[in-house]
Amino acid sequence: MKKLLLSSILAATLFAANSVQVTGIRDAGLHQGSQNLKDIQYINTLPVPGQVKTLPTSYNTAPPMIPHSVKNMLPITRHNNECLVCHKPAPAKALGIKAMPKDHFVDNFENGKKTGVRVAGSRFNCTQCHAPQAKLDPVIENKFESIRNK
Repeated sequence: MKKLLLSSILAATLFAANSVQVTGIRDAGLHQGSQNLKDIQYINTLPVPGQVKTLPTSYNTAPPMIPHSVKNMLPITRHNNECLVCHKPAPAKALGIKAMPKDHFVDNFENGKKTGVRVAGSRFNCTQCHAPQAKLDPVIENKFESIRNK
């Protein structure tokens, strides 16, 4: 056990002394900001909210993509979230659109405490899971194929 501990400490010391630069796909340090990334150009010519059908998902339980323009809706913050105007259960039912699921009103950080009509603190940032449509030049080509196509 002592040998394992000593060898671990020695390896960590050698690794730290050599200060290896670890980078991601964009050739920048993993802890650097996004200053060298291109600005994302969202497709603002998509139909306005309420005039589109839901896009198909790639796999079961995948969060649905945002099928409408997000112009004037970003950035989403805790105190400014335009998505909630339509997608909270009551307005969504009245508008005939997809409502936020019940699990968005359960706080995962407070042992599953239900938040009532308030969106859970871990769920306010919709675009963290739900991607808006954007024009991109991907760094890596996406070759994902749904099993639904087979």
